Amino acid sequence: MNGLILIDKPQGVTSFVAVAVIRRAAGEKHCGHTGTLDPMATGLLPVLVGRATKLSSYLLEGDKAYRAEMAFGAATDTLDATGTVTERGGRIPDLADIEAVLPLFIGKIKQTPPMYSAIKKDGVAMYKLARKGLSVDLPAREIEIYQIDLLSYRDGVLSLDVRCSKGTYIRSLCRDLAGALGTLGHMTALRRTGTTGFSLENALPLYEAEERLKAGDTSFVLPPDRAVPFGRYAPPAFFAELLSNGCAVEVKKLPGCPEGPVWVEKDGAPVGIGRVRDGRLKIETHI
Repeated sequence: MNGLILIDKPQGVTSFVAVAVIRRAAGEKHCGHTGTLDPMATGLLPVLVGRATKLSSYLLEGDKAYRAEMAFGAATDTLDATGTVTERGGRIPDLADIEAVLPLFIGKIKQTPPMYSAIKKDGVAMYKLARKGLSVDLPAREIEIYQIDLLSYRDGVLSLDVRCSKGTYIRSLCRDLAGALGTLGHMTALRRTGTTGFSLENALPLYEAEERLKAGDTSFVLPPDRAVPFGRYAPPAFFAELLSNGCAVEVKKLPGCPEGPVWVEKDGAPVGIGRVRDGRLKIETHI
C-alpha cells in the first residue's frame, strides 16, 4: 500500500499513536504523519503509508487552518488547558477591544514558540526540558497569519478560525492576543481543519479508518500523485526508462519538459517527482 490517508485524530491521542494504529491496520512498516497535533488537539492528520512516506518533505511545508478556543483570566505553563495555572486575574476584554486588536496579528509577524513544544535545542525537545523545570529563552520566529475570523465570544471565551503558515503555534497566538489586550489567556480547544490543501471534511475518524483497513478496504487511500498534486510530464519512452533508473536527462532532449517539480510518468503511471537542475531533468523522489 502506498498513499495518503486523511485522519480525524481524536482528543487524548498522540500523533505517534495515531500513526501506529494505521501502521498496524495497514500492515505497512513505513508510515508517518505530516505535521504533529498535540494530544489535546483534534482534527486533520495526514498519514503517509508505504513508499509515499518519501513525500513528507513536500507536505510539511504547507499552510494550515485551525478552529481554536481560548479563555481569558488565567495563564498556564503550557499555554493551554492541559497545563498548570501560573497566574490568574486580568480583565475580561470587551468584544470591541478584541475586534480592534485582531488585525495586529494578520500578516508576517514574530512569534515566540511555547516552551512546551517539540522544538529542539542541542538535540533535546523543549517539552522535555520544561518537564524538568528548566527554562530556555526561545528566539521569536517569523510566521504568517493569513486570516483570523472571530466566530463567537461569550463569558470570556473566544472562538476563532485561523489560516496560517507552517510553524505557527495557536497556543502562542492566544497568549499574545491576551497580552495585546493587557490581560491573561490560554487556549482551551484546538481543531485542525485544513493542511496543505486538504480539508477535514475528507478525513475519516481514526478508528473507523483502522477498521476499514483491517477489513481490506483501501478505497479512501489517496494515491501518491494526489497526495502531492504537482503537474504531470510523460517523456518519450526511452527517456522515461532512463529517468526511472535514476539518470539525469538533458532538457533539450525532452520536448515540453517543465522546470518542475513535476510528476514524471512512465507507461502512464507516475514514478517519481522530477526537477530540472543545471539543464537536466532528474527524479529527486522515486515512488
